[in-house]
Amino acid sequence: MDNTFYKCPACGSALQYSASSGKLACASCGNTYDVSEMEAKGAGQATRTAFDWGDYKAALKPNANANAKVYICKSCGAEILTDGTTAATHCPYCDSEVVINDAFDGGLTPNGVIPFKITKERMKEIVDSFGKGKKLLPRDFLTDRRVREVQGIYVPFWLFDGTVDGSIAFDAEKVKRFDDGNDRVEQTSYYRLMREGQLSFANVPVDGAAKMDDELMESLGPYNFDEVLEFQTAYLSGYLADRFDQDPDNAIGRAEELMMQSTTDTFRGTASGYTNVKKASEDLRLLNPSVRYVLLPVYIINCRYGGKDYRYAINGQTGKMVGELPVSKQRKRAYFFGILGAVTVILGTLLCLL
Repeated sequence: MDNTFYKCPACGSALQYSASSGKLACASCGNTYDVSEMEAKGAGQATRTAFDWGDYKAALKPNANANAKVYICKSCGAEILTDGTTAATHCPYCDSEVVINDAFDGGLTPNGVIPFKITKERMKEIVDSFGKGKKLLPRDFLTDRRVREVQGIYVPFWLFDGTVDGSIAFDAEKVKRFDDGNDRVEQTSYYRLMREGQLSFANVPVDGAAKMDDELMESLGPYNFDEVLEFQTAYLSGYLADRFDQDPDNAIGRAEELMMQSTTDTFRGTASGYTNVKKASEDLRLLNPSVRYVLLPVYIINCRYGGKDYRYAINGQTGKMVGELPVSKQRKRAYFFGILGAVTVILGTLLCLL
């Protein structure tokens, strides 16, 4: 097992990736180091081949994630138990950041990564703002304790490129209404519209982790994919990371669905001036699809209220937060009866005045 522990060259303490500075930082002596500098010094990762769709199919190991694994912390010697998809974790004994290279099994290193830009301090402000002004939110729902327990995680995504080619037929209507003497006339004209062409797509993201809610992950977008950097294990230090467990053959169906829907919306947008437009038929094909394997930064907050689990996600690059908020039954009743009481007082006052 090849665990990578990033030590400060000055004092030997653990280094952790800082979202605010974009560098590896030492909490003990305050020194910071460029990721590329530490990698050049041999802090860590074995040479691997960049991910390729064809290589992936050839190298796939069917039971790679079947069992939990034990890793040895190089700092204190403790044994760390993780599931088979974990790529970075904290040692529970000495709290050192440990990167587990073996989690990227079969030599399948991500093509890129977007490092965290949102710090934990900023994340807490975002959570406060998300719940602010929500009068029916339970008072103790998003507590400081729960927010403190949140861990940033790099979620595996497939980024698909491709071109959609083909045509769509639309049925359209134009409705005119006018007066003819004493009569009100409605005249409807019917049209068959044909649209054809090609649309190219780049970086269509599809979540590659089965344990993550796909709808929640898609709602986090958009990410700025211009900021994708070459993958270095140093970016994982201080964060968790999951290896994909949904392969691109399964994910491409969702990517194709998104591209086709975007193509339909674009073609439909050219049919202006009509009262109603409805798709009649389509003949669309996805050409030359390609894929990249990247890690995207996400903060996950799990809460339980009223016997129901709630999960929230924060985009670790932009700070966008998504998730469904619960409603406190007690506060809902109090709010309702408070309004009802105010209305009753106002009506009573008006009646007295009358």
